[in-house]
Amino acid sequence: MSNWFLYVVTVLVWGSTWIAIGFQLGTVAPEVSIFYRYLLASVLLFSWCRYRGLKLQFGIRAHTNFLMLGVLLFSLNYITAYYALQYISSAMTAIAFSMMVWMNIVNARIFFGTRAGWRVIAGSMLGVAGIAVLFLPQVEHLSLTDVTLYGAGLAVLGAFLASLGNMVSQASQKDGLPIIQSNAWGMLYGAVP
Repeated sequence: MSNWFLYVVTVLVWGSTWIAIGFQLGTVAPEVSIFYRYLLASVLLFSWCRYRGLKLQFGIRAHTNFLMLGVLLFSLNYITAYYALQYISSAMTAIAFSMMVWMNIVNARIFFGTRAGWRVIAGSMLGVAGIAVLFLPQVEHLSLTDVTLYGAGLAVLGAFLASLGNMVSQASQKDGLPIIQSNAWGMLYGAVP
């Protein structure tokens, strides 16, 4: 697959996530929204695995990784993001979550000794700057009240938790765990906050 195709798919999926979250806010508690969202997603992934004949039985160590993946990447980070959106705009939350790219760079260095090249660092700076410019009209009149700072803190915490989830995912891949099945199990575990 071409990089452009993968980029467009990533932008569409990530962008539509924030739209979906906006529709879920206020109707039910964030934990309930996450339960339905990831229960449905895990059912779809498990169905795909069954259809493709992919292995679904793993040992306790793998399930520990799946649990950590689910808690960090499919549960706690979304709970904090949903609560953050009750205090700040989706634009501010998206900007906070775009900082995850820097958190990933630092965490990969801490946990795996991976050094980011200058292209990765420059690209991450450009990406975050692009998101900030994109949402500038929505955030330029922002007042820094206690409520706003609380919401921003929740959003940054959510991004940090997601970054830790990315590190679990990276470790799982290094251990040879398959991505699709890892996500299926992780989403199932993440559905139960």
